[in-house]
Amino acid sequence: MSVKIAMCQVRSTVGDVGLNLDRILSTISQVNADVYVFPELFLTGYGADYGSLKEDVEMALNKLTLWCSEKDIAIAVGAPMYIKDTIRNSLYFVTQSSTIRYDKLYLAKFGIYSERVFRQGSRPVIAEFKGMRFGLSICYDIFFPEIFRFYAVNGADVNICISASAEPSREFFERVAPARSLENVIYTVFVNNVGAFGDTEFFGHSRLIGPIGNTVSEADEKECIKCVCVDGEVVRNARKIRTHMSDLRSDIDWHV
Repeated sequence: MSVKIAMCQVRSTVGDVGLNLDRILSTISQVNADVYVFPELFLTGYGADYGSLKEDVEMALNKLTLWCSEKDIAIAVGAPMYIKDTIRNSLYFVTQSSTIRYDKLYLAKFGIYSERVFRQGSRPVIAEFKGMRFGLSICYDIFFPEIFRFYAVNGADVNICISASAEPSREFFERVAPARSLENVIYTVFVNNVGAFGDTEFFGHSRLIGPIGNTVSEADEKECIKCVCVDGEVVRNARKIRTHMSDLRSDIDWHV
């Protein structure tokens, strides 16, 4: 089974959900794909006054569901989730029949990435679309390999990581993303914000990494849409070459 993914490295406008929704519609009208992936917190823009945008976000998600139904596509996009008096940094995987939500498990609490406004998530999430299984993650999560190993052993073909990663972190993301693919013999789709948001410069360089850690396609630091194909058969064949996933042990007592 092959699925075409559009890595949508495009800028959003901070605080203007309606304009960002229009940007999504404009983007999906430019290219034909099965799954469109947008960066972290794209619907609100990164660094918005998230608490004031609840109704706008809910309206936008309803419209995304209608578009997915009309076009038989899936849209993966970052946006806040509001639960009682808390806000989550979430990834919504919207299809014609459902909306799957993943809440970021690991929140950064340092420097320009302070996410103290958010409440952390509590569980990993796998979404399914057109015969493929997608493990969901957000930015800082990529430094915690247990998430991606969970997805791999539970049948995911592709791990999606949406991001708002700035230039000071670039070298670290470029090292760790291929490792997450190779150690789990799985695709990684990394879609990053791009351009300046206030004093923060996001480095872009969204990419598809293959199951053996090779970069299949990569953007630069400018806005762009990169279309790539992922195929479950490629994952299965890669696991015949790199067989370490079949050597995982369940009998080890990891307690010290």
